[in-house]
Amino acid sequence: MGKVIFLDVDGTIRNFDGTVLPSSVEAIRKARQNGHEVILNTERLYCHIEKKIRDIGFDGVIASSGGYIEYRGERIGHKYFTQLAYIELMKDLIDQHCVVEMGNNKESYVLKESWEEYCRIYTELCEGLGVDISEALLPRPVESLLEVQDVEHLIVFSQEEVSQEILAKWGYSFHITNLRLPYTEKWAGEITPNYITKAEGVRQILKAKECGREEAVAVGDSDGDIEMIRYVGTGVAMGNGTPWVKEIADYVTAPIDEDGLWKAFEHLGLV
Repeated sequence: MGKVIFLDVDGTIRNFDGTVLPSSVEAIRKARQNGHEVILNTERLYCHIEKKIRDIGFDGVIASSGGYIEYRGERIGHKYFTQLAYIELMKDLIDQHCVVEMGNNKESYVLKESWEEYCRIYTELCEGLGVDISEALLPRPVESLLEVQDVEHLIVFSQEEVSQEILAKWGYSFHITNLRLPYTEKWAGEITPNYITKAEGVRQILKAKECGREEAVAVGDSDGDIEMIRYVGTGVAMGNGTPWVKEIADYVTAPIDEDGLWKAFEHLGLV
């Protein structure tokens, strides 16, 4: 039986400036030709996974850090905040003057009152990443929180990290992950319900495939990938990854710009 390979997107397949190395595309396609299955496992919303990534060819997608799951063309999982938790958490974040992007598998949204500040932040992010803002997928402005349903994750920008305030009120009801962005003016983080994780997405795919964790490989670069890397039989960290993700991985490959994904697949005998 072939392996099931779970790949993060940003910092693993795709560099933060949008570059996808030909060697990464070749590694994924050759692994599939060799009888392995390759699954995207990303923090990104399903609707924000770029066409050039999807066109590489995958056997499944785990989006929103586990909120939305497809396998072999069928949706097998969809989890999101309860509407009450979403509304109450958003009120707390607004009280702390946060700018928040709310997302589900169909679209992302920002309150109109935050729209101007969001566009300023997003413009500076694109400049820092070297991304053409004309190609950006901007959220839709909304008047009210009630216009948004089935929210899978929140992207939060704030003057200071909000983790302690949220933990003090909500305990461990949510996962809070720092985002690796070239933007120092504000803290940036992702918040998801505690029942949405990349590892849970892996578990659901393996259950659908009817195979064990020892048959799974995961590759990632950020602290948000740690749970899936710990969960699988073989966990790989990119050479450009955070110190923590490299510490817990079974193997550390080269950085993304040095054909790191290809070298990881080659090391594991997948290509």
